[in-house]
Amino acid sequence: MNGALRPVALIARREFASRVKGRAFVVGTLVVLLLLGVYAAVVATLASGEDTARVGVTGAAVALTGPLERAAPTEGLTLTVVLQPDVAAGEAAVRAGDLDALVGADAVRPRVYVESEPDAALERVIVDATTAVARDAYLVGRGVDPAGLDAAVAESGPVVVSAEPPDPQAGQRLGLGLAGAFLLFFSIQTYGAMVAQGVVEEKASRVVEIVLSSVRPWQLLLGKVLGLGAVGLLQLVVLGGAGLAVAAAAGVLSGGAGLVSTVVSVVVWYLLGFALYATVFAAAGSLVSRQEDTQSVLSPITITVLLGFVVGFNLLTSDPRGTAITVISLLPPFSPLFMPARIALGVAPVGQVVLAFALTIAFTAAVLALGGRIYANSVLRTGARVSLREAWGRART
Repeated sequence: MNGALRPVALIARREFASRVKGRAFVVGTLVVLLLLGVYAAVVATLASGEDTARVGVTGAAVALTGPLERAAPTEGLTLTVVLQPDVAAGEAAVRAGDLDALVGADAVRPRVYVESEPDAALERVIVDATTAVARDAYLVGRGVDPAGLDAAVAESGPVVVSAEPPDPQAGQRLGLGLAGAFLLFFSIQTYGAMVAQGVVEEKASRVVEIVLSSVRPWQLLLGKVLGLGAVGLLQLVVLGGAGLAVAAAAGVLSGGAGLVSTVVSVVVWYLLGFALYATVFAAAGSLVSRQEDTQSVLSPITITVLLGFVVGFNLLTSDPRGTAITVISLLPPFSPLFMPARIALGVAPVGQVVLAFALTIAFTAAVLALGGRIYANSVLRTGARVSLREAWGRART
C-alpha cells in the first residue's frame, strides 16, 4: 500500500471499529430492526385478517340472499348469509353477537336490525342488493330480461389505447425511490454530524495534536471520512436489506433488474453524498473547540439539507418528471438524495444521470480541496471559535 495512504487506512479502520462496536450503533440499529419487525407483523396481521360479516335474513327478505352474496365482493367484504326462522330469533342472534345484522320484511325496502349502527361496507352491500332486486322486478314487469340487459351492458364501454402503457411496478418503484431518498438523508445527516463531533472531541481533548504529529491533516480527515462512511454504509445496507425483506414478506415487492439497479444506485450515490457532506461537516467542526458550540456551526448545513429534502421529497411524490425536481436532482448538494429516487422511478434519462454524476464528482472534489484546507488550518486552533471568514482567508494563504 502507498506509504501516504497507510495512515489513512489505519485511521479509517480505527474509526470503523470504534463506532461499530459502540453501544449507540448497536442499540440504534437493533431498535430500527425491531420496529421493522413489528411493522412486518402488523402488516401480516392486517393482510391475513379479512373483512367479514354475518347477516341473517327472514321473511320476504330471503329473496336478497343471492344479491347480497354477489354485492359483497365489490365492497371487499366476505359475507355469510344465515336464514333465520323468524324475526325474534334473528334479533336475539344480533344481540348475542352471532349476527352483524338481521334483514327482514320487504326485499325492496327491508327492515335492517343491528345492535348499534351498521358497518359502512355492510350497509353499502345491503343498498346494492336491494337496488338490484328493485331493478330486476321493474324490468321483469315490463317484459325485459335482466340477464340479457346485464350482458349487453357488460359488452359496452370504451376501449382505451395508451401511447405509453402503464408501468405495473410504478408503485413499487415509487416506494423504493422514496425509501432510498429517506435512508440517504438519514444516514448522511447522522454520520456527517458524527464526523464533526469527532473532530470537536479530538480538538477538545488535544488528541488531534498528538495525531497530527505523525500524520498530515488531509490523511486524518480522509481516514475519518472513509471510516465513518463505511459505518454509515454498513447500517444503510442492514436497514435497507431488512426493509426490502419486510416489503417482500408483505407481498408489496417483487425482484428484478429494477430492484437491483435501484440498490446499486443508492449505494453509489450514498458514497458520493457522504464524501461531500462529511467533508463539509468536518470543516465546520474544525472551526470550534467545544461540543456545545458544534450545533451553531452545523445548523446552517443541516437546515439547508433539511429544507432541500422536504421540498424535493414533495416534488418527487407530486411530479417526478417536473422541471423543479429535475433541476434539484441535478444540483450537486441534492443529487445524492433525489437522483437515485428518480432512477428508481424510471424518469431520469441517461443524459441527466451522467450530468448529475459528473457535476457531483466535480463539486465533491472542489469541496474536498477547500474543506481539507479549512480543516488543516483550523483543526489545531483551540479556544475561541474560528470565523468562517478567517478560516477561508487562512485557507487561501
